[in-house]
Amino acid sequence: MSSEWQSVNLPHDWLNELDYVNDPELLMSGSKPQGISYYRKTFRLSEKEVANQQVFLHFMGVMRMASVWLNGMFLGDHYSGYSDFSFDITEMARYDAEGENVLLVKVDTTTGSEGWWYEGAGIYKEVYLEFLPLVRIDSCETFIETKALNEKEALLEINTRVTNQSNQPQKLTLTAQIGEEINNLSCFLEPFATEHFSYYQRVPHPKAWSIDVPNLEVARFQLMKDQEVVDEYCQSYGIRMIDYTSQGFYLNGQLLSLRGVCEHQNFGGMGVALNRDILRYKLLKMKEMGVNAYRSAHHFASKELLELCDELGIIMMNENRVLEASEWRIAELEKMVKQTRNHPCLCFWSLCNEEVIGNTAMATRMAKRLANVIRCQTSQSLLVSAELLNPEGAVEKDYLDIFDVKGVNYPESGVNGAGLTKLKEQYPGLAYLSTESASYFSTRGIYQDNEEKCQTNNFGSRFSMVLPGKRQLGELGVGGTAHPEEVLAFYDNHRFMGGVFLWTFMDYYGEPAPFPWPGISSQFGICDTVGFEKDYFYYYQSKWSETPMVHVMPHWNEAGLEKNEQGQVEVRVFSNCREVELFVNNRSCGRQHSGKDYTSWWVTFESGELKVVGYHEAGEVVDSRVSSEAITGLTVHERYVGDSYCLYEIAGIDQRGKFVPMADSLVEVSCIEGQVLALANGNPADLTGFNKRKKRLFSGRLMAIVAKNGDHVPKLSVALKDN
Repeated sequence: MSSEWQSVNLPHDWLNELDYVNDPELLMSGSKPQGISYYRKTFRLSEKEVANQQVFLHFMGVMRMASVWLNGMFLGDHYSGYSDFSFDITEMARYDAEGENVLLVKVDTTTGSEGWWYEGAGIYKEVYLEFLPLVRIDSCETFIETKALNEKEALLEINTRVTNQSNQPQKLTLTAQIGEEINNLSCFLEPFATEHFSYYQRVPHPKAWSIDVPNLEVARFQLMKDQEVVDEYCQSYGIRMIDYTSQGFYLNGQLLSLRGVCEHQNFGGMGVALNRDILRYKLLKMKEMGVNAYRSAHHFASKELLELCDELGIIMMNENRVLEASEWRIAELEKMVKQTRNHPCLCFWSLCNEEVIGNTAMATRMAKRLANVIRCQTSQSLLVSAELLNPEGAVEKDYLDIFDVKGVNYPESGVNGAGLTKLKEQYPGLAYLSTESASYFSTRGIYQDNEEKCQTNNFGSRFSMVLPGKRQLGELGVGGTAHPEEVLAFYDNHRFMGGVFLWTFMDYYGEPAPFPWPGISSQFGICDTVGFEKDYFYYYQSKWSETPMVHVMPHWNEAGLEKNEQGQVEVRVFSNCREVELFVNNRSCGRQHSGKDYTSWWVTFESGELKVVGYHEAGEVVDSRVSSEAITGLTVHERYVGDSYCLYEIAGIDQRGKFVPMADSLVEVSCIEGQVLALANGNPADLTGFNKRKKRLFSGRLMAIVAKNGDHVPKLSVALKDN
């Protein structure tokens, strides 16, 4: 039997490794067949290491329906792929001479999906054993809330709980250290009893958590019995206050414009099997663009994601997408709120997204129940919905009253008509937020629409969100739900919306738009599926970053460019500099004041160098493009070096060492002092799928995701295979 099992490392997404299939029913979910898989793990335990402790088996994420057995005994089912779960295995585990423990996990994706995008399959997060003392501090019931804050002091409410899972009564002392202050709390617990502690504490001269200075504090708890420590627990937290009015979002009393993005949890080549390094890479790329807020769409944010947002100063909108008040959904939500409420980044909970039943009596009943679940567990998050408005702006007042903030998806879109204006007239004092915006089509490095190749023009596609085939400019949905310029112009004219959450930061598998098969990924991303920047990354950067920058588009290879009736090519420049100047082969095409959104020139194509200079107070910044010849070689660049994963950008070059922006050559990759986990190129119609050895460049680039062997940075070897 053992020879039939394949060895895998976690995190693991087995659906990612299957071939794509042309089945209309699977198109939205990523064109991968659903199925059932089994994971088997053996391990040993000794009575000595478990003495006077409970043993818990933790799964941080299994997609989708999970059934778990230990030593032939059924532990239970878990329904959601977006929440963690655990089992107490203390009595069922085998110890010492009793033999090996055998863990079996069945993963079934045939029972129905939770979302309509690619969700992956398998044990895609960490699994671990946790040993907890029988008499202990309850981590999920330990919570530190900021009740008041100013420059001189903060008022904190400290809550924790002690549990006695032994069959003996316990006389205990709990020591809690918050900042410099130490409190000693006594209790007497009967067997299998708990006691809750709650008190207030003032902190002088607090260091508040903010997006610019994300200060994190650590509370230390120690449980003593007869002068002996029986348990210790440390809880990270941040001191901060939030509010939301008809003017927008306030952090620590300061009005803050939310520069947000929405994001699914997948990555090119890896599916949903993301570790902390991949998440950090994505978040750092967001911050480079100027992002300060993240909407976890459409699922609970992971522990690693929240920890990184705490550390990096990114505001989180956590999401409970399904507006459903079933017992197990309520229990899941309550558990996730308790697990995440200490994270200072978590400023919003979204209860739902574009629910068909929104604004109905049933929706009101269920939303009220879910809102109460959150509000009973925390006062540190604002409740929001994320919904589409009808053109009439008709809403149910009782439904509106449940939320702290009325979230509106695509308020800038013509599809919604004047819905927001009419709603604002009815309820002028309501707090509003743009929870989802843009959905702008673009294919990295592409400047011509091509339906056969599923490619869209970065200058603006002629394909539509709502109508088939190539359309005329100005028609409904052409280029996407709304262009980036429309999104930010709408916010400039409606500052009460609090900010924007752009859909999406990166392309994701499934939900291909605007093309069906062979399209296998979305094209809404500001970056492609591996984080290679598309041109409009720099548009947002020019608006959201103060560091002087300039970016010129398109590339400068004639075959990939679109010309107007006069045979001219548009050159578009994004910059936050005061003035910009364009040069073609060192000949100035004119110096201009930077436009509101961008600056354009129409020029006759001339092979050579396209260069733009941005002028600002401290000097100049330059960006350029060079016409290339045929690809003859490759370069390898360390794009990200993490604790366990490294990301390498592989690019095609010609004999002069110039980047070849239209190269699609096959590349073979090998590695020493590391293991290639996946190759991905961001091509929205790449049907070659999962590959660790060979992959084609797309628009001249390819990403290699590599696992490190120990502390050594892996070294890549690359070769062209079809030149």
